[in-house]
Amino acid sequence: MKILAVDDDPTFLGLLRPMLAALGKTDVTLAQSGAEALAKLAEAAEPFDCLLMDIQMPGMSGVQLCKHVRDLPAYGRTPIVMITALTGKRFADDAFAAGATDYIVKPLDPLDLKARIGMAERLLKERRITASLEKKMDQRSDVIAIKVDFDAAFPIPGFERGVEYLALENHLLMLGNKRMYATTAFAISVKNAALFFKKSSPTGFVNMLGDVASAISDAVKAEQMMIAYAGAGMFVAVVSSNPTIEQTELEALIQSGIEDFASFYTADRLPLPQIKVGAPARASFFGLFNPTNILDHAIALAQSPQEQKIKPWWSAA
Repeated sequence: MKILAVDDDPTFLGLLRPMLAALGKTDVTLAQSGAEALAKLAEAAEPFDCLLMDIQMPGMSGVQLCKHVRDLPAYGRTPIVMITALTGKRFADDAFAAGATDYIVKPLDPLDLKARIGMAERLLKERRITASLEKKMDQRSDVIAIKVDFDAAFPIPGFERGVEYLALENHLLMLGNKRMYATTAFAISVKNAALFFKKSSPTGFVNMLGDVASAISDAVKAEQMMIAYAGAGMFVAVVSSNPTIEQTELEALIQSGIEDFASFYTADRLPLPQIKVGAPARASFFGLFNPTNILDHAIALAQSPQEQKIKPWWSAA
């Protein structure tokens, strides 16, 4: 695993290298600023597999560096783990919005570091599979054999508003009690996703999800949301403030956006995706404080056949 670690504190970098070596990670390059990190990325013969970067650095911050890295063609999905002191956790929101995958708090705990690096390795493997899938999709041929797991959460190609599901969970984990209770999650379901998966090719299924992602992006362009694809035709969004759009209105806007693709689905004799926006889920004292529970509950609400009452959807329990 080829790692680039970025921190303006040389003492910290001096401690980090042997900690990584103890995990068997010896191919480590160090940089002490955002500018130096970008130079290291540009001159690397092979792309780095994982980036560790401090959030708070003079000059170019870790958040700014993360944005620059994500704009590089070779690093669109490279695992990026942000490093922050406890006092810097308030900047982690911006880091996740900029494309960070995970975060770790100083002083580093060896077991925590091992878990984060292990996570990055799993993501690296999954993203290589996804990259192979996209490469085959770019050839525009449905006869190419590709594999797509219906229930799996994976990045949707071209979904600019999207983050990975794991990154969404990590974002919720770092919010803390007070901010967690002010956060709302809701799901956007493709109600006939299973039927579409059965009737279409794997490539067609992923293309359909891309159409839905595009419609979602257009519908929520005025909102500050983090959105991830959770698998099984289900998107999950997290918002930290009251949206300006109601549940039924959002559902109608997304469905209207899907209608723009209707002629393509008709020509291919495929069903038009049908959208349902679920009721919101919030943290509570009754078992929904765990981030995974909140997201799972949001998904369950979107799967429910019971119609939600027409009211400002952020006010629901």
